Amino acid sequence: MEGNRAGHSIKKLSMNNKGVSLVSAIMIALFALLALAGLYFALTKLLGSSQTIKTYASIRDAAAGGANYAVMVINSLDSRRFKPGDCLDNLPPLKFRLSETSGVFENKIEICFVGYQTPPGFPVPGVAPSKDSGKGDIYLIISVAEGPQGTRSRIEAVYTP
Repeated sequence: MEGNRAGHSIKKLSMNNKGVSLVSAIMIALFALLALAGLYFALTKLLGSSQTIKTYASIRDAAAGGANYAVMVINSLDSRRFKPGDCLDNLPPLKFRLSETSGVFENKIEICFVGYQTPPGFPVPGVAPSKDSGKGDIYLIISVAEGPQGTRSRIEAVYTP
C-alpha cells in the first residue's frame, strides 16, 4: 500500500497539471475579452452612440455646421499662405442626417482666401500701436447643404482668424 500512496501523491499530480491551468487561464481571458467586445459592439453599433455622421434638426442647421467646420479647417491652416483668389475646394463633403427623415445627405464646403485686412486710417508717428487686431487674413466660406427632395440651404460667411 505504501507504494501506491507514493506513486499518486498530490505533489506528483499537480506537476502534470501545469499546462492545463495555463490553457484554461488563456481560455477564460479570451471569453472575457469576447464578452467585452460584444458589449462594446452592442453599445456603439446597435444603439448608435458612436456615429460619425451628425444629425441636425434642419438643413439650415447642417449648413451652419459646415461653416463651423470650415472655421476649424482655416484655423489649422495658419502657416499656409494663399494668394488672393485661391480657393480650397477639394474638401470632402460632410455627411449628415436630418432628425425627422431617413437617409444620409451631403454638405459641400468651399473656402476662398479673399485678401488681407488693413486697419483704417494712417499710423501716427511717435505713437506705438496697442496690438495688431486690425491685421489679418480674410476668408470666404461657402457651405451648401443638400437635403431630401432637392432642398438646399446655402450659407456664405466671412471669417478672419
